[in-house]
Amino acid sequence: MRVRFVPAGSLRGLEARTAFRDGFAEAVTPDGRLVARAPGRPSLLALLRRLGVRPIAGRAPRTKAAVAAGSPFGVKVWRACLDIPRGRTATYGSLARKLGCGSARAIGGALAANPLAGLIPCHRVVAADGPGGFAWGGARKRRWLRKEARGAA
Repeated sequence: MRVRFVPAGSLRGLEARTAFRDGFAEAVTPDGRLVARAPGRPSLLALLRRLGVRPIAGRAPRTKAAVAAGSPFGVKVWRACLDIPRGRTATYGSLARKLGCGSARAIGGALAANPLAGLIPCHRVVAADGPGGFAWGGARKRRWLRKEARGAA
């Protein structure tokens, strides 16, 4: 599914229904826009609060599109993640150099704000000396990377 990027704050005030699909908690607007995706409901609800999206009752509709709201720098980093092939990784430092930002830590901060777990493959960015951090836990990151390396993802 293609991801459309919009400026931070663009989703504020929207309502979304939540569902658990394909191992992820998702928030989908009544018109079918996937606006948040996280490995669990508590992290999804925290993400919705950060985005300013209000969860509402009812069954989530079929997803028609994916929308990620973020800062210009965050969107730049997320787009770069989409260029990392499945089964491959890039380091925080190499991504920082590629984007001309000079700070691996800034790359990590942008990745931590990724609203669409799995669709924007931030787990493919690793530390120079190992897997590095991951908003949903190092064990999950290592598991996803192993699955992709085997071609199972």
